[in-house]
Amino acid sequence: MTGASSLPPLKKNDGKYGLIALLLLLAAGGLWFFLGSDDAETPAEAETPPAETPAREQFVPEIEIPEDEDAGAAEPAQSPQRTSDAPATSGPEDWECNGTIDTAQARRVIKGPASKQVQTCYERGLKGNNLLQGSMEVELTIGASGAVRAVSMNGTLNDRQVHSCVKRVAKTWKFPPPTGGCVRINVPFQMMPKL
Repeated sequence: MTGASSLPPLKKNDGKYGLIALLLLLAAGGLWFFLGSDDAETPAEAETPPAETPAREQFVPEIEIPEDEDAGAAEPAQSPQRTSDAPATSGPEDWECNGTIDTAQARRVIKGPASKQVQTCYERGLKGNNLLQGSMEVELTIGASGAVRAVSMNGTLNDRQVHSCVKRVAKTWKFPPPTGGCVRINVPFQMMPKL
């Protein structure tokens, strides 16, 4: 036998139709790629911001909470009275405070921005522990000028981040000047997640 192939012999026009089919297929794919993507986002649509959904900020005004910072030197205003047996290095919690403050005015400060700041501190704590709840009793030592000089805390809400935040914001609160020097007040807060 001779080296004949089992394939039929090629004709001159067989490759021409295959090439035309391939070119038509490429042209159709190119048209679909460049013109047929109506469902996809155009660049202008991708850059426009999505419609605003009601955010938490629209309902609750954000309250600025100062960052941790060095308190620096104490204000050289009136120095509080010290007990006779207290050492010279005693802190504000050891001061003898016999002054008084108008309860209604103090309540206005606590129920106003101060309570919102405490709530913001608590909500920050909820981000780390969504079951965080309990009571806090914040003891404030208010100086003769009405500025908060010292903050201490007790209660069942045991979260260092919340306590630190509340102490930080409480030191920014301004009360009316108490009569008779410094005064200590206890402010209770009951913290529970909103359902």
